[in-house]
Amino acid sequence: MDKVLNNIDWTQVIYTIWTVVLLPIITYLGTQIGNYVKAKKIDKYTDILYQNVVDAVKDVYETIVKDIKGTSYWNTEKMNEVKDIAKTKVLNSLTSSAYQILKTANEDFDEYLDSLIGTSLYDLKNYKK
Repeated sequence: MDKVLNNIDWTQVIYTIWTVVLLPIITYLGTQIGNYVKAKKIDKYTDILYQNVVDAVKDVYETIVKDIKGTSYWNTEKMNEVKDIAKTKVLNSLTSSAYQILKTANEDFDEYLDSLIGTSLYDLKNYKK
């Protein structure tokens, strides 16, 4: 047995264990941790985006919509203009890195933003405090 142990190239054994077992496990764990961190970052930016949408919708409602709603000036064209103002406010409140991450995570970011504005508007109308 001693003769067998003395004839083994321990450097080669350790290198083989490293490349066959440990390296793939470490790579897999690193990838999973990276994906988790990226998901958490996206969740954080999504929360920030939604809060910015809520704030922008409230601001636009209080400063523009409240005064003209129910008048002849409140038409489809004006509604679209107000929606664009809210979108601009939201986009201006995001950092460029947050915008890029959210845009990468959501292929139809503009439609996603429209739906968030619609949801926030619905909440504002139906859940006033």
